[in-house]
Amino acid sequence: MTQLSIALALMGGVAVCIALLSAQIKRSPVSEPALAVLVGVAVGPYGLSWLDLARWGDTFSILEQAARLTLAIGLMGVALRLQPAALKAMLKPIMLLLTFVMLGMWLVSSLLAGWLLGLSLWAALLLGAVVTPTDPVVASSIVTGKFAKEHLPLRLRDTLSAESGANDGLAYAFVMLPILMLSHTPDQAWSRWLIESVLIGIGGAALMGAVVGFAAAKLLVLSERKKLVASSSLLGYTVAFSLLTLGLAKLLQTDGVLAVFAAGLAFNLFSERHEEQEEENIQEAVAKLFTLPMFVIFGIALPLHEWATLGWPLVALAVLILLLRRPPVVMLLSATWRNSLNSRDSLYLGWFGPLGIAAIYYSALAHSQLDDPLYWHAASALIFASIMIHGVSAAPLSRLYASHHGAAPPGSARLHDEAD
Repeated sequence: MTQLSIALALMGGVAVCIALLSAQIKRSPVSEPALAVLVGVAVGPYGLSWLDLARWGDTFSILEQAARLTLAIGLMGVALRLQPAALKAMLKPIMLLLTFVMLGMWLVSSLLAGWLLGLSLWAALLLGAVVTPTDPVVASSIVTGKFAKEHLPLRLRDTLSAESGANDGLAYAFVMLPILMLSHTPDQAWSRWLIESVLIGIGGAALMGAVVGFAAAKLLVLSERKKLVASSSLLGYTVAFSLLTLGLAKLLQTDGVLAVFAAGLAFNLFSERHEEQEEENIQEAVAKLFTLPMFVIFGIALPLHEWATLGWPLVALAVLILLLRRPPVVMLLSATWRNSLNSRDSLYLGWFGPLGIAAIYYSALAHSQLDDPLYWHAASALIFASIMIHGVSAAPLSRLYASHHGAAPPGSARLHDEAD
């Protein structure tokens, strides 16, 4: 009971303080997720020892379920924030980011993990898959708010948001393939992966999410026209149906992360309440209430002793993952989307592919499936490095981009003008 009371007071206090100082934090060299993580480290076993996840229950079960819930809430906010016009204009770069760039990040991360940590092929592919998806929650701290609107064009903000929202769910297939290969015979693994992970997990999630989102949008319109509701809160309604989607996905054995994003996107596209959906305070409220506590929990759970045991190879892996996992792959493909994004857009997009709650979720999932803590020990260090480095560099690089942003490409020129 004492642990629960301390946790509630601490996490509520962190959310309140960050909300009160949000404008200053956006302009500072420290991001909101980074501050929350540092608070978690300070009050955890390696700091003041006020909180310890081991005293709450199984650490990895807590991390997996808390991250799953946080992703669902965060992804709904991302889906609601996307503008249909921007999605249409940026469809080509978004699709390339979700296919070739994602595959490239997986292979580069896996090669680095196998080389530096001495992992077997499938173990390296699993760790690489865990750190492949860009995180929508950390990305939101970079591309939302007044500061982001003043410094980054809509084409860039929505491209990063759409990619980070969709690839969290798509990474499920990347993660499950090596897990199945490590725990089954090759024939069993391939058949289960194709049926359970790809067909049901990914395909079923996208279909179910789209149906739920479409139904939620139309039911809300019908209820308002029939005056069945006295007043409606978009935030409360969307949070409720994101939880509904997450629960249904689990019952149907599909990927809940992708299902929630698909539901939010369908709701966004078919709802008639576009003005309200575009209000930033919706996403800001969701982030403060649901996502910041997850970063505090992450800070509490960091395995600092195990990091020290892994030593310099882990440090080298963190540095090389930041430098090589994403920027070279994005720049190699940048020529294919010049009609939508210019070279400076591609540079910014290449650097900001942060790790976060999605990687926490998949590393905990890997541990629960294989009972091997190595994936958490390694992935947590990479996530921590990404949150800190991307958080520190967000404000100065956004200012630098704004001072040398270049001309809007032809395919997004009108979109750019409308955003301004």
